[in-house]
Amino acid sequence: MAHREEARNEFNDGFTKAATANNVQIIATYNNRGRHTRIWILEAPDYHAVDKALEPILKFGNYDIMPV
Repeated sequence: MAHREEARNEFNDGFTKAATANNVQIIATYNNRGRHTRIWILEAPDYHAVDKALEPILKFGNYDIMPV
């Protein structure tokens, strides 16, 4: 994905726009390139809003979502 500019933009912009549309605030983002891991700290009214915000990027792979 990193080698395709349009895919990278779709991944980032799609998630950011969906988060805003679903009242999800992105507090922080942490990346571990060696482990191909990205961690988002989100604040949302409920889990459903987070689920809707993540919909645009689910086509890029499987994700482990851990609410805390």
